[in-house]
Amino acid sequence: MTVQTANHKFKCDASGCKNLCDYEIVNKKFVFDGSFYLCKNCLNTLYKEIAKFITPKNVKPLYKKGDNYD
Repeated sequence: MTVQTANHKFKCDASGCKNLCDYEIVNKKFVFDGSFYLCKNCLNTLYKEIAKFITPKNVKPLYKKGDNYD
């Protein structure tokens, strides 16, 4: 999948949104047209929702302060 700026101005594919699309999500694995068109606002909302599930975690430190390794 790739995200790119839309070449054409279609209506945003998000339900209830009346804006024109700014971005296109393209999936080349589909046999038919696998493009999904989103406006900037809907793309940002989708990004925030995905971030709730996929967020990088901090690496646990190898040495904690106060541990004696002598």
